[in-house]
Amino acid sequence: MALPKIDVPRYPVTIPSTGEEYIMRPYLVKEEKVLLLALESQDPKQIAMAIRNLITSCIEGNLDIDVLASFDIEKLFLELRAISVGDEIKLTSQCSECEHVNEVGLKTSDVNLTDYNPEANTIRLTESVGVTMRYPTAELLAEIGVEEIDSITGLMSLIVGCVNTIFDEENVYDVKKESNEEVQDFLDSLTSDQFQKVAAFFGDIPKLEYNLSYECEKCNHENETVLRGLASFFT
Repeated sequence: MALPKIDVPRYPVTIPSTGEEYIMRPYLVKEEKVLLLALESQDPKQIAMAIRNLITSCIEGNLDIDVLASFDIEKLFLELRAISVGDEIKLTSQCSECEHVNEVGLKTSDVNLTDYNPEANTIRLTESVGVTMRYPTAELLAEIGVEEIDSITGLMSLIVGCVNTIFDEENVYDVKKESNEEVQDFLDSLTSDQFQKVAAFFGDIPKLEYNLSYECEKCNHENETVLRGLASFFT
């Protein structure tokens, strides 16, 4: 005799960068196991892949997750976790005064995404030449590697992967039709000031942010710290 199947609830979610609405269900135990194994590995690529697959399994509709910005993925995953296991997250935080490790809690509904400005994607390098940028995907960040992002090589790979179009007064050039070497050559031809304009784009990428404030249970010192990025909420 077949065992009964349990219906799962469904919830509306919004893609931050596009405003599009989708329906998402909670993840199941079998899916959570894969996520926990990835988190235990502490391998950024495994974790990124597990999160990507989890969202793909739980969201309904024709969502191309590979083109979503990294902050879209982070926000979707935070909402997915909330509907799956609850709104509260338990963290450990070291007191800045006595170094005692405290357990503190926060609600995912209180975690905000910093402002998204669509106009920031267009960068004018001269009066007639400029570029449009796209935000990095989770896949691109995982491919470059967290440890490489802050290096010159990592930053250049990030920029090359995020240039969307190059334009002048007469033409718009779709970078997807050009080789990475040609895009690299274009970036190498910029002045330092022009290149900094492009690099500054990544400083304004929307990110998950929460102001964590708590009193140390050992010394009563008032601690305040800002949590940024998905990884900060699972330590």
